[in-house]
Amino acid sequence: MSIPLAFVVPPEITFENHLVENLQVVILILFAAANLKLARASKLQLKWYHVFCAMLFFLFALRELSWGRVFFQIGAEPSGEPIFISMANYPYRVPVYIFLAICISALIFILAKFLPVKKFLFAKKPIGALAVMFGAILAAYVGEHGYFIGKECGEVLEELEETVAYLMLPKICLFYREFLKG
Repeated sequence: MSIPLAFVVPPEITFENHLVENLQVVILILFAAANLKLARASKLQLKWYHVFCAMLFFLFALRELSWGRVFFQIGAEPSGEPIFISMANYPYRVPVYIFLAICISALIFILAKFLPVKKFLFAKKPIGALAVMFGAILAAYVGEHGYFIGKECGEVLEELEETVAYLMLPKICLFYREFLKG
């Protein structure tokens, strides 16, 4: 459905700080909060699993906000798309990198200490959700580069497909939650 929608959805709603981008952030923050709620009600291994998922969703949300750069608009393209401060000129660049290093280290620690990585690797996979997510990632890549449908429709396709990919993440998280419970 995203490809036909890419031709009819106005590109303005997919710009940074507009409807689709903000919807993605809301979705990811809600999923992070839901995982924290599940973590509070879970036993040790599931608790750490949900903390891990919540951290990932939160990092994805921050990435959608360009690590805060979306709050530093410096102009606009002729199309109306906002232009933001570059990461090289971003005043909070160093704290962002430190925060990312801490979060990634914490995620690796949780994986190594509390989650059975080998068990995850060789277990049954949520094939349907993974196929949709990887298909959405591929379509987002095609859209981002404007292949086949042009740059303007491609940007719309990219954002719509990112939303689809983000909507598959909780399904994957819940699949592995059931796997860990069993």
